[in-house]
Amino acid sequence: MKKFIKPATDFFRNLKEEVAIVFGHDCDSIASASIIYKLSKKLGLTPKLIVSLHNFEIDKKTERKLRKFKNIIIVDIGDTPEEIINRLSESKNILLIDHHLPKNYKCIYVNPRIYNKNIYMPTSYITWLIYRDILKDDDILWIAAFGTLGDFGVKNNKDLFKILKEKHPQLIGNLRIEDRELFEKSLLGKITKMIDSCRIFEGIKGVEYVAKVIANSKSYEDLLNDKRINEIYKKLERAFKNELRRFKKRKLEIGEYLIYEIKGRLNLKSSLASYLPKVYPNKIIFVAQKSEEGYYEVSVRRGINRRVNLAKLVEKISSNIKAEGGGHPTAAGMRVDDLKELVQFLKNKKGKSRLLR
Repeated sequence: MKKFIKPATDFFRNLKEEVAIVFGHDCDSIASASIIYKLSKKLGLTPKLIVSLHNFEIDKKTERKLRKFKNIIIVDIGDTPEEIINRLSESKNILLIDHHLPKNYKCIYVNPRIYNKNIYMPTSYITWLIYRDILKDDDILWIAAFGTLGDFGVKNNKDLFKILKEKHPQLIGNLRIEDRELFEKSLLGKITKMIDSCRIFEGIKGVEYVAKVIANSKSYEDLLNDKRINEIYKKLERAFKNELRRFKKRKLEIGEYLIYEIKGRLNLKSSLASYLPKVYPNKIIFVAQKSEEGYYEVSVRRGINRRVNLAKLVEKISSNIKAEGGGHPTAAGMRVDDLKELVQFLKNKKGKSRLLR
């Protein structure tokens, strides 16, 4: 057992009541919550899935929902202000499982980056470690795998995928255990995209639906055979092709940077940003979309030939314009007040600069 998960396993062994499981909107969040839900059920607990309205932080409405719970498990939500978590901890038993940059949370906090800031271990991988330390893990291997793949964490956590390939070879086939190849060509990759399509097309309701399907599933076949999810996935394939056509006409290239704004209502920015690095291997890619609140959400990726640390990149950009940013070396995100300000900043930095060193 990896020592950093011991506080989590101890938490479960001492838990005997109803527990709220709070999670975000992406595949890693959905997988993590589903694994914790299954673990809780098998331990005789009464778990309740709660999707935070905001993907990376617990919003005020979600915080109010949590008042009626004594036990709370938060997964893959890393940007909640410290005062909110610490205030909740005064009257609640909180376990927070995450893999983003650590914060000074006063609760039971399981995050491998507390001990190694450079480690890349998605939350679904961490919850798999917790689960298998308590119970046999056969029924959740595929869940941990699609969550880890969804966060492009295969390269750094290959042991999970080697076990999956041995026990469920049809999910990987003869493909290399490599992020992009699995995402684009494997059945596991299709499952990952099917799950993400629910978020894209139906927002919070889609996330709630697919999470319940997975949390209560007997195998991945339950997801593959779900009529509603299949219909949503077909819509996504059509919408993505249409967005690619618009992208080719409207993209903005500024030296080594590539910027594109999605104008439609479908939240395709993360999917598009993850697709483009192979098409533009030498670019730093920014895909933006305006939120209902008026600011721009920006997914940042790097071409497959680039090695720039995107987490550090967006932090540097955010310190120079009205923006907030963070993430991981290979995938990051930003909230930008004015997209034109970001464009102008990149125009000023379009040559090889200290920004990327």
